[in-house]
Amino acid sequence: MIISGFRAKALLVALVTLTGGSAFGYWSYIGYQQREQRELRNEVAALVQDTAVRLRAGLASQPGGINPDNPEALRSLYDHAVMVDGHLKKFRNLDVSSLAHFGDAADDYLLTSREILLRRASTQRYRLKIADDLRSLRKHMRTDNATGAWITAAVRAKEQVDEVYRDYRMASTALRELLQSFPAAQAKIAPHVDAALLIDDSLVNDTHQRIMVATQNTERELDRYANLNRYR
Repeated sequence: MIISGFRAKALLVALVTLTGGSAFGYWSYIGYQQREQRELRNEVAALVQDTAVRLRAGLASQPGGINPDNPEALRSLYDHAVMVDGHLKKFRNLDVSSLAHFGDAADDYLLTSREILLRRASTQRYRLKIADDLRSLRKHMRTDNATGAWITAAVRAKEQVDEVYRDYRMASTALRELLQSFPAAQAKIAPHVDAALLIDDSLVNDTHQRIMVATQNTERELDRYANLNRYR
């Protein structure tokens, strides 16, 4: 069959239009995917960025330096931990399979940071509780009347201090282990974020050292009352 020149031209225009439409649709889809991935990366990067800011603030606060009469300082540590926990939950609700290594690194960083902040707040809370219980114990010791009731109350007060101290030691040990693992988590995220977000190893090491000193100081304070065991 011979196709007239007019019909051939019409078919050619239709074919070009169809092909062009398919190509336009394909490139539009590719562009959409790229935009989606950029937005996803930006969203994850924002979670990591806020976490880094909060972690730096939590590490910079002095172990043992929070005034018991200023609960706001201790509350701020828990606020940081709660916010980072929210970041981690939000992150894990995202489909980050397309982010490959960045997604894995972000998960590790967010999780480690949350645990550090949580243990950082817990150790401080336990330490303040120990200090409060020791004040009560010292007050009781100054009223020594050598009666059986006094001895029983003293031993009970010392047991309460020891119980809180066990919790403190567990939280403190976990915190020191987390701080030792943090440089590895940060090294994984480093290629994917602004270098300005990275926390100096010196701050992490200094925090680790200060926590060890705080623990040793607490141990020495408790040792002063170890002789109460003879009343058992």
